[in-house]
This record gives sequence, C-alpha cells and structure tokens, in this order.
Amino acid sequence: MNKKLGEKITIKCAFCGGTGIDPFELLSSLAKCQVCGGKGKVIVKKPIRKCAFCQGTGVYPGSRLTCNVCMGKGVVTIEEPVKECTHCHGSGKEPESKLPCLLCKGKGVIPGKE
Repeated sequence: MNKKLGEKITIKCAFCGGTGIDPFELLSSLAKCQVCGGKGKVIVKKPIRKCAFCQGTGVYPGSRLTCNVCMGKGVVTIEEPVKECTHCHGSGKEPESKLPCLLCKGKGVIPGKE
C-alpha cells in the first residue's frame, strides 16, 4: 500500500452516506449535505484513519451536528507512526466529559511507535 504523505484521495462522505443530501433534513428533504456540498464525496489527505470520536459516522455523538474532529468526513489525517492515545485509550473522548480528548484531539492516536 502506497501511503504518500499529503497525497489527496476522494472518499464517500460519511455525514450523508454518499447521498449528497442533508441526512437530518434540517432545512428540507432536498437540502444539500453541508459537508460535501451535495457531491456525496469529499477529498482528504493521506494517511487517514477512521475518526475515533464519532466512530466514522461524521456526526457529533448524540446530536445532529457535524463531528468537529473529522469535520463530518468520518476520517482524520494522521502522522505515522502512531500509537494508541494514553489518555483516552483510543476512544477519542475525554474520560470525564465525553468531549474530544485534549491529548489526541479526538483522533484516538498520538505520534509514536506502536
């Protein structure tokens, strides 16, 4: 697998599931997805990892808002090598508040060797 740092790839939008339509129909049933702009796809920089904070859904847990860790894309760009975050143990959430982990910024991993 070629993992050129900073190489851009196109993936399915996690927030709308690739439909291009706002999944929560906040404005109307025809409103465009605010993450992908109605295209159903987003561009991200490699290497990527599934967002630990929202579990790759692109939705802020317990709400109808876009995840502020991955910006609704469902994945985050990481700097390899990585190891599991020692503070949140890979969950991406602060143990007490359930907000994004301050150490790993919600990614679930920190720089280092596994």
